Amino acid sequence: MTAINLKLLQTFLAAVESGSFRQAAKDSNRAPSAVSMQIRDLEEQIGISLFIRTKQRTELTPEGQMLYESVSKSMGEIRASVDHVADLVARRKGRIRIACAPTLASTRLGGILAAFKRRYPHSHVEVIEVSPQAALALVRKQEVEFYVGPELDEPADLSFEPILEDPLYACVPPEFDRGGASLRVAELADHPLILLNRTTAARALLERLALSEGTRLAPQYEVVGSATALSLAKAGLGICVLPRIAIVDAAPPIRVVPIASSQAHRWIGLLTAPGNVPHSYCERLKDIFRDALTASD
Repeated sequence: MTAINLKLLQTFLAAVESGSFRQAAKDSNRAPSAVSMQIRDLEEQIGISLFIRTKQRTELTPEGQMLYESVSKSMGEIRASVDHVADLVARRKGRIRIACAPTLASTRLGGILAAFKRRYPHSHVEVIEVSPQAALALVRKQEVEFYVGPELDEPADLSFEPILEDPLYACVPPEFDRGGASLRVAELADHPLILLNRTTAARALLERLALSEGTRLAPQYEVVGSATALSLAKAGLGICVLPRIAIVDAAPPIRVVPIASSQAHRWIGLLTAPGNVPHSYCERLKDIFRDALTASD
């Protein structure tokens, strides 16, 4: 069957919902004959009569009723989709909204946004600090332009652009320092551990490494923020494991050493939804992130 013109279906809906061809023509500022002709064209295309026409009334046939219910539902969904897109456009107007992982937000985000503001003083950037898993829903619904943070097991419907390779490091206070140039995951299990909680990509990576080496890690301190983890390590309470990008102000006597595994790293980058129509400043902000993260490598 030939593709049906959407205008014919709209005319059909208008005729049903207004109660008559004449009223539908009046509502749309058209001649009644034009409405009748479009209804006839629709009936010819689908091969069934949609209306019972008499001098007294025009009413739907059973098949016409079935078509009306189906088309009415579909048109409602189309209108809802158009309204959703229009709402997204209205909310984006004049601003950019992004999601950012906590480990990046607490260390690099401030400098990056300040540089962007200096370059584009009329821009307006909103930031939601969320875990990588929580960011997925925001990106899918296009409630943010993009997410910047560690790579996840890449969902097929989203696109991840890797920018910075980010290894895991142990922050070791003197009380637990044996002087090695690196630490194996198995060695970590011999000390009090300060780890980020299980919602973080860094913790998930460390758990995978431990599992692959047959080691079980039981942290004494499980925290939300990297600054808290580093603070506890500085107090001599244990060894904290953090991604390199999250380690700031780790001055002596704390010693920062790499985790001894070729797999002890993750990628930091940009997660976007294909087909997203970006704000005019969005690509420029992405470029700032690319430059800043590459420079910090």
